[in-house]
Amino acid sequence: MEYLRLFFAIDLPFSLKEKIERKVKEIALPINARLTPKENLHLTLLFLGNVKMDDLTKVMEVGEKTFKSCEPIELCGTHISVAPNQNFSRMLWLNFKFNKELDNLKKKLEENLKAADVNFKLEERELKIHLTLARFEPQKFIFKNIDFPIHFRATEICLMESKLQKPHSVYIPFRKYVLS
Repeated sequence: MEYLRLFFAIDLPFSLKEKIERKVKEIALPINARLTPKENLHLTLLFLGNVKMDDLTKVMEVGEKTFKSCEPIELCGTHISVAPNQNFSRMLWLNFKFNKELDNLKKKLEENLKAADVNFKLEERELKIHLTLARFEPQKFIFKNIDFPIHFRATEICLMESKLQKPHSVYIPFRKYVLS
């Protein structure tokens, strides 16, 4: 049986990706840090994991049903930090303010996927809106958070396939859902 590694994501405007990329290059990171290429910068709404190829049509239909009546969502980035914490750091994140609309949208998407009998990896944790800017080997990394206020309006959500490759994953868009 063939599987696809899928997730729903919000892409960022190119100009914002460039601004973020410039900022990240100014930050002193561990030697082994791998920066996320700007074309890979996105906000993950829901990671599905490995989904049967046969379920792809159902997943796309659920996306259509879930997002058809959604309006654009205002998102606000706040600061850059290490994750999950300074005692055990392995990523650099751009954190965003919690957004109730986005949280409700994620829950609705999960419910609709379950109702459509799509087998996916259900996340037990609350939605933590962030961009992964870099990855590195786990370590204690003392890092002073950097204020980095940004704002953009999400006007579409994309169903993406993630292909794990070296040195970075490759993301292939399957379907875009316009928020209007």
